[in-house]
Amino acid sequence: MPMITIRNLTFGYDGSDAMLFDDVNLTLDTTWKLALAGRNGRGKTTFFKLLKGELRYGGTITGVPQTVEFPMATLPDNEEWRVRKELNLMGADPDIMWRPMETLSGGERTKLMLANLFAADGIYPLIDEPTNHLDRQGREKVAEYLAAKEGFILISHDRDFLDRCTDHTLVITRSGVELVNAKFSTWWENNEQRQESEKARNEQLKKEMGAIESAMKKNASWSGKAEGYKNRAHAPSKVAEDHFRRAYEGKKASKLMSLAKNLENRNERKLQEKQSLLKDLEREQTLKITGSEHHDRKPVSLKDVTIARYGQIIAEGISFELERGQKLELQGTNGCGKSTLIKYLAGIGEEEGIQVEGDIRIARGLKFSYVGQDTSSLKGTLYDICADRGADRTQFSTILVKMGFTKEMLYRDAGALSLGQKKFVMLALSLCEKADVYLWDEPLNYIDVYMRREIERLVRESDVTMLFVEHDRAFAQAVADAEYRF
Repeated sequence: MPMITIRNLTFGYDGSDAMLFDDVNLTLDTTWKLALAGRNGRGKTTFFKLLKGELRYGGTITGVPQTVEFPMATLPDNEEWRVRKELNLMGADPDIMWRPMETLSGGERTKLMLANLFAADGIYPLIDEPTNHLDRQGREKVAEYLAAKEGFILISHDRDFLDRCTDHTLVITRSGVELVNAKFSTWWENNEQRQESEKARNEQLKKEMGAIESAMKKNASWSGKAEGYKNRAHAPSKVAEDHFRRAYEGKKASKLMSLAKNLENRNERKLQEKQSLLKDLEREQTLKITGSEHHDRKPVSLKDVTIARYGQIIAEGISFELERGQKLELQGTNGCGKSTLIKYLAGIGEEEGIQVEGDIRIARGLKFSYVGQDTSSLKGTLYDICADRGADRTQFSTILVKMGFTKEMLYRDAGALSLGQKKFVMLALSLCEKADVYLWDEPLNYIDVYMRREIERLVRESDVTMLFVEHDRAFAQAVADAEYRF
């Protein structure tokens, strides 16, 4: 396959003052397994569109082979045996290729589209977040499958998944793009060290800028004195006033004014130099979570519990205890009952047709905070949603701004938000609630790797009680105190 050559690429959307790409120069080998990473809204999906020639831009992009993108609206007409071969490599049932798409699970659809992606010859796959509908086992199988392929670009926010199947990394940052011959975690670790170094450098520069500003205030005081001398030197002459004294004060005032002006210019230049050295760091402000502490040491206990939905048994023999301050992860394949159990505990089981039998003990007065997979419940403006949940408006907006929302976005209708932004809203509402137990069901879907790390940090460092489902292996391993496998 050819090399993709990008020269002086410049692009920004109409109506936006910010440029997504400004004079970017890259050379990409199309045999690489290339990870494409960056914050939400930084231009990853736009980069795919630019490679496909779907947007007008400045500069040149040459050498792009015929591309095919995941997810795809319609399946291409590939030979049956090729598709069956690819499905077998992913451990999927080849017969799903004959079933209507609407009857397939999210994971089955993902595998069928990927199989068609690689069933054709001479195409260059552009893969945009294939993990959203895959459970832990599914992600491992797909990562193993992609690792055996050659030549694609992959967008994903799952760090472990990226490391398993890519060998080069392209990151879109605030200041431009970075291309490294390494896995994503290697870039991340190096970037963290660089961020810490730049943070320390910024602090030193701010101290130096403070000293310069203090000097400028002193300079202003000297300038005032000089002006006073000048006024005295030009004061109306008195009969008794000595002519030579007036000449001396005038000369002294002139020297002070000149010195003050030189110092002012010098300090302004120093201040500008220091300001130009300050780094616009990627790291966001830190989030906080403050739960309440229930008196019961074991707020939730299940023994030999059976879960059914509309009369059909999903899981049985469930037994575990959730201790106060514990972060307990629920593990298992898609459809095993993890989300169903969390919905039941959150109090929305009846409307979902959920029936539960067995020995269930929930401490009296226990307050739950729930974040589910489905964002369709968000209706109206963000502040309306905030009021309906009884959340503090100032705290809610502060958290969203820390998550990357602009003040203008806070007045938008939820229907105008992306899936990632809607998930941010749900997490912000949960963080506003002082709950006894936090029930989070795949909270990281559609959320970029930077905010994943921040959410990971706040959960790990807090003493809240949490029952959660999350297929991001790195997150689960970092925060879970214990796990229960269905």
